[in-house]
Amino acid sequence: MTHPTEIAAIYFPSWHNEPRRNDRHHDGFTEWELIQAGRPRFDGHYQPQVPTLGYLDETIPENMQRSCDLATQAGIDAFLWDWYWYDGADFLNRPLNETFLALPDSGIKFALMWANHDWVHVFPARVGQKPGFVFKGGIDLAEFTRMTDVIIDRYLTHPQYWRINGAAWFTIFRVNELINGVGGFLAAKDALEGFRRSAREAGAGELHLNAMGGYDEYTAAQLVELGLDTVGTYGWNAQWEKTPPTTVTYEYEQWRANGQQEWEDLRAEHTLEVIPTVAMGWDSSTRVHPDDKLELSEWPYLPVVTNNSPEAFSEAITDAIEFTKHNPDTKVVLVNAWNEWTEGSYLEPDSRTGDAHLQALARAVGRTRAEVTDRTGIPTAD
Repeated sequence: MTHPTEIAAIYFPSWHNEPRRNDRHHDGFTEWELIQAGRPRFDGHYQPQVPTLGYLDETIPENMQRSCDLATQAGIDAFLWDWYWYDGADFLNRPLNETFLALPDSGIKFALMWANHDWVHVFPARVGQKPGFVFKGGIDLAEFTRMTDVIIDRYLTHPQYWRINGAAWFTIFRVNELINGVGGFLAAKDALEGFRRSAREAGAGELHLNAMGGYDEYTAAQLVELGLDTVGTYGWNAQWEKTPPTTVTYEYEQWRANGQQEWEDLRAEHTLEVIPTVAMGWDSSTRVHPDDKLELSEWPYLPVVTNNSPEAFSEAITDAIEFTKHNPDTKVVLVNAWNEWTEGSYLEPDSRTGDAHLQALARAVGRTRAEVTDRTGIPTAD
């Protein structure tokens, strides 16, 4: 029997040549350059991070297929892609558009998280300098309609698109950016209703609209009125916005406890079902110039999470699965992240723990890595 809770890992597509950013860096720039330049900021700090599989180009089909295979073997049902649309065009979407969707049989589902935040220059950032502005996250109503038409046509009718209870999953990273961009709350409500209507008319069926952040200023009733289906968080970093940390290191167990308390607080506050996100770790120090001291303030000047052992991560996944049992309809756990190396949040193997976090995930979801099933590549344990 398949485990009732589905697991989706956030996929960050910044490990390839993106023409739209070459003029700000150089031809062929990827964030692997930041990873290779990583420097320890304190005794015992794991830097530079070294990917076991190497600094791979994700637009090469063999590399993408390997990622899909590793994910399914660990019990991941879907990649939730960070999906970017700035100034009316794709950004960082080549690995999805040109590689993943062209695989003969990826073996894994996919869905979109519209990463509608401002894009700023942190490649790397310099202490004492405000990161330079690159792209605006918010878009107006006409552009929202054009963008969602592209999404419907290109992705939502694809047979590999991830569906929960028959509805195509779509995450909005920042609800406030959506609302402010299209012209206010009522305009956003109409925009989302139009998105749903267009999806139905195109044969894509129903949508599941998930909010990942930017909704704190709205009441539970307003989020229902807006047309959302579920709420959640990107990871466990929201706690740092409310209680700024004071030390450059932060214990994983404390981070985990606070993050899990946030699940409970959201459930008490909202009538919409809450989707828990489990964070594997955090270390955004590679987004800060290696010659600069890591001085805590706003992102990316955040603490480094320590002692994020595979065992603790596995326990966090188990807790998240238990949390979803109280959701009548939406039994989903999100994991941050598959490959967010420049924020120290990745499941891909590294030189420190190998594939131990992948094995920990497989144990937590009750799957074995020995056989293949027709859905995910990994059956449930007996």
